[in-house]
Amino acid sequence: MNPRGILAFAALGLTVLGACSDQIHLGTESIYWSADFETGDLSQWSEGGASAGGQLSTSDAQLTVVTSPPAHSGHFAARSAISANGNISYARLYRWGQLPQDAYYSVWMLIPLRYTIAKYWNVFEFQSRTNPADPTTLQYPWSLNLERRTDSELYWYLFDGTRQQRIEPAVAQTAPIGRWFHVEAFLHQATDNTGRATFSIDGAVFANVGGVSTVPSAFLSWVVGGVSPNITEQPAELFLDDAAIAHTSQGK
Repeated sequence: MNPRGILAFAALGLTVLGACSDQIHLGTESIYWSADFETGDLSQWSEGGASAGGQLSTSDAQLTVVTSPPAHSGHFAARSAISANGNISYARLYRWGQLPQDAYYSVWMLIPLRYTIAKYWNVFEFQSRTNPADPTTLQYPWSLNLERRTDSELYWYLFDGTRQQRIEPAVAQTAPIGRWFHVEAFLHQATDNTGRATFSIDGAVFANVGGVSTVPSAFLSWVVGGVSPNITEQPAELFLDDAAIAHTSQGK
């Protein structure tokens, strides 16, 4: 397990919120895959079987589909609810395997409260393996986290697990509270120094790292949902909707 809140198979509580479409796209012109929860469950994340994706959560977390608060689109969204009271709690959704070398990974998020985060709250992450066939060689190259600072706002930071360094924008960026916002990352997978990772919040670039190795191998896992060791308010909820892996930006 990564000490900065970057967890391989984090436990989660996910619920699906109401919406209405059967949107799963695999290999279309601009969208490789997408999920809008309009099936009323989490099955879109498992599309393709266990080798392609799924969900993971701890016993004290919930991952469900809900209709309230209102979904970003349609009738349903997912709810990741964790009870982080000193032990790692997680509720997360995964897409993994041989994902495109170049792609935009995006999801709409809603955070209902300014939670009291003691350490970190990881909500979006890329994982990889040094040996693609061996799950025990898991690595956490890119983790998008939130932390609470003295002004009580929740601030974004990116952790580069390969080089063990925090990355923050020149001007600190806070998370919107009580409304839907868009999180997107572009990843050019490269084991040599030709890779690039770019993260944006509501269309504004938050971090842009180029000329680096971005993954240790061809295996990639994209993860969304909450994981944290300690958040005062219980449960800590994160709502998710309209996720996509795309050839072009899905930004607002």
